[in-house]
Amino acid sequence: MLIGSRRPEICERLAARLRAQGATAFAAYLDLADTSSIDLFVESARYLVGEVDVLITDAGLSAARSDMFGAQHLAAQVIPPMIRRGRGDVVLVSPDILAGATPPNACRRALDAWLSGLDAEFVGTGVRASIIRSAGIAARVAPADVARVIAAMVGSGESMHLRLVEVISQHPAPAPAKERKAR
Repeated sequence: MLIGSRRPEICERLAARLRAQGATAFAAYLDLADTSSIDLFVESARYLVGEVDVLITDAGLSAARSDMFGAQHLAAQVIPPMIRRGRGDVVLVSPDILAGATPPNACRRALDAWLSGLDAEFVGTGVRASIIRSAGIAARVAPADVARVIAAMVGSGESMHLRLVEVISQHPAPAPAKERKAR
């Protein structure tokens, strides 16, 4: 496994925990706003772990340019070999889309539509595209819960495809500090 972000020190801590549990895990710098960073990341993945079987991305979800174009460039690097091998998963972890027309919402909708289009193109190839959405802006969904959903998505075998899953916390987030003081 190769874990990447603009903050590789955080990825390295996670990779170290995974290695302590017996996994093969590495960390690398990845900036989805920089195509050369994406290319180097994919090259590193192939060198360290071989061909990519599963791509999981949250695409930064902060800047529209890196969300849309960076995620597409990264996927374009790993999808053709998946199709040639006849297996693979592309998973987008996306926060809930809020009401209103905002640039982040437009980008999330565009990524969702793009992934839906990819999934339609993948029919019969053995490659699947899926979206996990953390429903509710105030929801606190534990990373372990999202990880279990990802494991179910990519481990569901050929007979089933979990295309869109909304993960909703059963525990509401605490009130913001200003609200707690006012009570």
